[in-house]
Amino acid sequence: MNQSSTALAEAFEDWLGDPATEWNSLSFAGALELDERDELPAAGIDQVRAFGFNRYFVPERLGGDLRAAEDILMLTRVIARRDMNVAVSESTQVWMMLAWIGGDAEQQAKWAATVLHGGVVPCLAYSEPGHGADLAANRFTATPDAGQYVLSGEKWPINRGRTSTHVVLLGTTGDEGTPAKRRQSMFLVDRSQVVSGEVTGVPRVPTYGLRGCDISGIAFDDARVDASARLGTEGEGLELALRGLLITRTFCTGLSLGTGDTMLRTVAGFLSDRVLYDGPANEIPYVTESLANAYLSLLVAECESLVAMRGLHLYTEQFSIWANLAKVQVARLVDFNSKVLSRTLGARYFMRSAEHVGTFQKMLRDGAVVSVFDGSEPVCLDSLALQLPALAKAHGHTPDEDWRRLYDLRAELPAFEPDRVSVFGRGRDATFASLPALIGRLAGLSPSAGCDEDRLAALRGRAEELRQELDELLARVQEVRQWTAGLPAQPSASAKSTPPRLIRVAEELSALHAKVAALGVWLFNRDQLEGFFADGEWLQAALARRQIHQYEAGDLDPSTARHLFTRMNSQLADNEFFSVRRVRMAEPGAREAAGRDHASTAA
Repeated sequence: MNQSSTALAEAFEDWLGDPATEWNSLSFAGALELDERDELPAAGIDQVRAFGFNRYFVPERLGGDLRAAEDILMLTRVIARRDMNVAVSESTQVWMMLAWIGGDAEQQAKWAATVLHGGVVPCLAYSEPGHGADLAANRFTATPDAGQYVLSGEKWPINRGRTSTHVVLLGTTGDEGTPAKRRQSMFLVDRSQVVSGEVTGVPRVPTYGLRGCDISGIAFDDARVDASARLGTEGEGLELALRGLLITRTFCTGLSLGTGDTMLRTVAGFLSDRVLYDGPANEIPYVTESLANAYLSLLVAECESLVAMRGLHLYTEQFSIWANLAKVQVARLVDFNSKVLSRTLGARYFMRSAEHVGTFQKMLRDGAVVSVFDGSEPVCLDSLALQLPALAKAHGHTPDEDWRRLYDLRAELPAFEPDRVSVFGRGRDATFASLPALIGRLAGLSPSAGCDEDRLAALRGRAEELRQELDELLARVQEVRQWTAGLPAQPSASAKSTPPRLIRVAEELSALHAKVAALGVWLFNRDQLEGFFADGEWLQAALARRQIHQYEAGDLDPSTARHLFTRMNSQLADNEFFSVRRVRMAEPGAREAAGRDHASTAA
């Protein structure tokens, strides 16, 4: 890879400038002002586009800059920490990736050239007003006719429905005699190339957060498009849709990390300057521990995200389970933080204006959407629950392998090939499969100055508990299925019959997955990262949590809380991301880049 993801993030930070500087296009003050007017942040979007953000969604083999999945994670994180309205509006570029998944060589070349030329604003038009997440029930029609398709129906609610230039949509091409899973096909429609008929925007709907985003819809009335707009074969639409969602659910973690960083940074900065009870408010023990725990959750969330990004290169075929685990757990870690930080901030969290830490309130509202879109948390957990029998069956049958490339952040990766993603992972998950090897590696570690024998013993004990918990959870899968089978049939008007007890197992597996990811990142990177990370005190505290995203007052040992708090304040003072690595932010007071196009100067 020509440039590390951290270096790319730092370059993007410099390009966008300091968000605390109000005259920058992507400033906190500007974001709040536009949000109050429900206005799309056009200047911020232009600045992001000038960097060449769109190029990172086109693979290198097609002339783009998509080298590493982590690049998208870090770029998204940089934008989201400033303004989720911009991040969510521009991250729709990811939907063009469906062309690399389902398109033929000619289509891929065509759409790559279109995206690289600039000006493409895609939207994803799957959901319909009457069906929501039940995509198989959609009624939007795509009728073949003389080398064309006639599209009719309405899609809502979707991001960028009215303001899109291109639409990725599902349309019914089969009849009642076609199996439900094969009735729909996928289309990538250039709205400027519609032959006849009408394509109109459905009005925006007011939303709790993302007030500047175009959350609206789109309607097609006998709109004719060329047959070349279809991606994949007729009837393949639902499968292609699910394959795309497995990738985008994984990338959603970057949005959570960005909003989570700003919420913690805003609260920590405010409380450090606020004097209460004859001292800084952040020195009140309850406040200190709350901030320390929130920081710890961000470290775990980052580990889960980084491992998932590496998995997209190495184990793409396994993401039918992995994508759901990552999306659910990273969002949960950040969402729980937001509740604790709200309590810690006090009455100010309820105030929207800039002088009352309004940025926190905006991030609180905007960040909440991550658990809702690209498959809500219940949808992701249901998908996990349905795959638990296969996961339990495959457990313990993975051959030994070297897990370095999955966890070592320095290890080179093969090219990211989104077309390899599969909706049938056959119960495989590399993170869980690596646990025995991680335990073996941990057993072989020698004590060091920062990580003595007592801590190693504690970590080894926690790692063994992870193995026991995984075994017990997967054993419960069969127990739940047998218990459910023995129950009398319950009256229900729904075809969805997943037992809630399986959903509970899926939830607990999501938490366990993040713990294993954090252990793997620590084991393979402690020799190259600084003392705080290498010492493992943060990891010991994380593994001690029962549910990784939840914590209560008094959970942390006071000395551990102080060390986490000190490390957090160090990264805050040094203007770095809250991260296991050093990732520099834009310099305080820095102006955004102007008068040049980063994509052309970097080429």
